[in-house]
Amino acid sequence: MRATVTSGWTVQQVILLFVVLLITGLLAGLLAGLLGIGGGLVIVPALSVLLRMQGVEIDQAVAVAVACSLGSMLLTSASAVWFQARKGAVDWSTVARLAPSMALGAGLGAAAAAVLPGQALARIFAVLAALIGARMLFAIQTTARAVNPRPRAWWLAGPAIGAVSALIGIGGGSFNVPYLIRNGFVPVRAVAIASACGWPIALGGVTGFLIAGWGNTIIQPGFGYLYWPAVIIIGVAGAGAAPAGVALAHRLPAVSLRRLFGLLLLVVAARMFW
Repeated sequence: MRATVTSGWTVQQVILLFVVLLITGLLAGLLAGLLGIGGGLVIVPALSVLLRMQGVEIDQAVAVAVACSLGSMLLTSASAVWFQARKGAVDWSTVARLAPSMALGAGLGAAAAAVLPGQALARIFAVLAALIGARMLFAIQTTARAVNPRPRAWWLAGPAIGAVSALIGIGGGSFNVPYLIRNGFVPVRAVAIASACGWPIALGGVTGFLIAGWGNTIIQPGFGYLYWPAVIIIGVAGAGAAPAGVALAHRLPAVSLRRLFGLLLLVVAARMFW
């Protein structure tokens, strides 16, 4: 891994960087609250482009974007968990069963992301983002089974969901919610559990990236694959914007908005792939 140090920035460049990171965080938080999607689907493409513009090579840029997305989720997921816990919607026994296995999987997924070539990682993100976008565009819903709600085969599903989520820098809700609904949880409870599981996925992923990048900083100011301005600004902005997205979700046509974002996500996926 070759370190890329950014120094000697002008005041205008610093201001522009702050504004772009702030807008990215606000948009990610707003969409997360409005549509229930992971902010990483916005953060990773935006940060990848920003880092490439700053001269970071593609092999490091995509991995740094994924790591920063997970780092910012330590703040945004904490906000979401607190909000869901106040409503009493979180099944903590299920979270306790799933969280350790998802955190372990996330650590392994982050380690894989750190060694994959940037173009390969971008294409993995593109394929998974396209699948999520198609699901939103065509309003595909998971059919619930009439079974006792419990996390079946958690020892397999937990690490798999954690690994795939950390690999592309998302909180896992796009995979976790369908898994929980198929195992008998009502959608509202499934979303709450998935939100709570987003924090251990983010923690496991960040830990994996810290270990993988130990002793070698990609871009300053940072540590390993974590670029602190992106983590902090996007995380704080996302945590602040998410409640506004939740409020808008009760006023705007959710199905139409999900289809629109699904279409936009397909466009972003195509751009990331190429």
